[in-house]
Amino acid sequence: MSTAAKAAGIQDDYAAKIASDLAENQTTQEQVRNELQRLQEELLQLEDNSRVLQKMQQALGITVEAASAAAVKGSAKRAAVPSARSASQAAKKTKASATRTATPAKTSRAKQTPAKAASPTKDAGPSWLELVSAVFAGRTEPKSAAEVAESVSTSHPERTVQAAVIRNTLENAVARGILERSKQGRSVYYAPVSAASPVVEAADSPTPQPAS
Repeated sequence: MSTAAKAAGIQDDYAAKIASDLAENQTTQEQVRNELQRLQEELLQLEDNSRVLQKMQQALGITVEAASAAAVKGSAKRAAVPSARSASQAAKKTKASATRTATPAKTSRAKQTPAKAASPTKDAGPSWLELVSAVFAGRTEPKSAAEVAESVSTSHPERTVQAAVIRNTLENAVARGILERSKQGRSVYYAPVSAASPVVEAADSPTPQPAS
């Protein structure tokens, strides 16, 4: 093989490698852009949720210092619960083991006794879908997830409103065709599905009769 042919083969190999690397680079860029857009939308949602929570604090008259102290106290309680719960569970297991050893006949009879039917649970009130739908009742203007969460919290202070629950409920309503989703800039808004206007077909003009 001549030197020129070898050089041409090497050049072709380099060209193919460069084209492959370039395609992989562009694919990675697209993935990073998509991830960046997702993170930006998530950041906007978190900022909206933060504003709603701050408004709720102001409405309840909670100061920043009081909220921080409550958060620290709650963290301390959550940290202490597992150890106390573990000790309680260990004591229950020991007591249950001793009971089984002392009274095997009684335990056998207890197994043969049919379990009682579970008592029906109390009515938990309207579902989240009903609460969200009530916010849009008689209204046509779009609302963000944060605005819907604030409206539900104001109308039903007895319910613990979580932004993630409201957002999932809104998406469920969109999937069911109750609401429609739209974007304005980087924000996502929801609105009732507008009723389809009836289509009025024009009457066909009479076909002219041929002259006799």
